[in-house]
Amino acid sequence: MLGQAAVYGILGTLHFSSSEYEKSIDYYNKAYDIYKKSNQIVEQITCLKGIGNNLIKLNQVDEACDTFLECSALCSDNNDIYNLLDCLGKLIQIYEEQNNWDIVFELYKKTLKAFEELNDIKGIIIAYFNLGILKRKENNFNEAIIYFKKGTNKSIDSNYTELILKGLGYVGEVLVYQGEMNEAKETYIKALSIAEEIKSKNSILQIRILLNSLGLSEEEINKELTTYLNRRKN
Repeated sequence: MLGQAAVYGILGTLHFSSSEYEKSIDYYNKAYDIYKKSNQIVEQITCLKGIGNNLIKLNQVDEACDTFLECSALCSDNNDIYNLLDCLGKLIQIYEEQNNWDIVFELYKKTLKAFEELNDIKGIIIAYFNLGILKRKENNFNEAIIYFKKGTNKSIDSNYTELILKGLGYVGEVLVYQGEMNEAKETYIKALSIAEEIKSKNSILQIRILLNSLGLSEEEINKELTTYLNRRKN
């Protein structure tokens, strides 16, 4: 029976590759039924993911959501974090297309928890940034900046330079929205010092343009940068 299920799974994959999505679902379902009776958890998860992907292709998004939610629960119950993240990613994709941001926010919180369990630092940082972006979209700047700062601090602790620059950019942007121009300027100066340290020409140009938009001339930017570097040395 397990051999038969494996063949059904292969046929499901082949039909998906050939864009025969309904046939693919049929074979995945046959395989899933056998694996469920045999309590083969990993194989059940693979089948559910296959069914969900087919349903997305068929634009049956409600059924796809139900399938990925069922798969997420199975992954969670069996501590399969990697497959859980796959399912959450698919759900996020669906709900983003529907502009259902409240659900997307909760899903990103689940991805953050999953990345924390895996101790995946980059995953944790990106999850914080995504949560901040969603709060910024709602004009909830107080919560947005909390998530952006958490992601930025995690980047600094882990010495991920590109993510530090990205995080400081997010923080600076929110500070501008909040009217905290001096803090925004200091944040961008800090980012500029890092960009110059790693010789990132695009980042240097972008940050200098942002500082110009805050009313600083090139001379003032260079003076602020020198002051910041001296202060950091001391």
